[in-house]
Amino acid sequence: MSKDPKSPRSKKLKRAPAGRARVKRATGAGRPKLSVATPDTEVRILDAALELFSRRGFSSVTTKDIADATGFNPALIYYYFGSKEELFRRAVTLAVERAFEQFRISRQGHEQPREILYGWLDTHILQYDTISKLVMISIDYAKTAKRKSRLDEAIHQFYNEEREVLREALSAGIARGDFRNVDVAETATFISTYLDGVFVRAIVLKKFDPVAAIKQLRSFLDTHLGEPQPESERL
Repeated sequence: MSKDPKSPRSKKLKRAPAGRARVKRATGAGRPKLSVATPDTEVRILDAALELFSRRGFSSVTTKDIADATGFNPALIYYYFGSKEELFRRAVTLAVERAFEQFRISRQGHEQPREILYGWLDTHILQYDTISKLVMISIDYAKTAKRKSRLDEAIHQFYNEEREVLREALSAGIARGDFRNVDVAETATFISTYLDGVFVRAIVLKKFDPVAAIKQLRSFLDTHLGEPQPESERL
């Protein structure tokens, strides 16, 4: 007995392949569905990654961990970043950018070398949480057996830019007569190393006060560089 091609059962069977094809196009490989994305999606993912990488380390954190922390599908994270390594690099870069953006804000209206120098110290107080995460990530990543140059460069970016800020401020202060004729490279390295030590000590000793330690560095530099003199006395 022949089947009626117009029967409901026959129509359903004919529509099924097209329906399956539509589902495959929606969920197959390629650009993921972005209906859950928001304007701040990338920043939310980077913030979660920065937090996890700083607490658990680069090797221990998976893309799924970051997806779980943000509520986003792992496919969306891969769409934005492509790999865990790139996500790590972008998270570190974001931390560096935030620190130096705060420094640029802090130094607005300040032209004197001493103010610029102390503005960098103040940045470590105002951006303490971000820089602390950056330090923890750097310490952990230094132990990684298979390091990648692009990730090393992202971490070194902070120290390279810090060195330029410190050297420029110190050189300008000496040229103006604001500072004694100290060794610029040596003093810049000392300041950078001291600040690193403050953050590491705060990680190890929970009762340690990093803000007080940074303020003590400022007092030390006043003595080491020479107390600021009134403009009339320098003339």
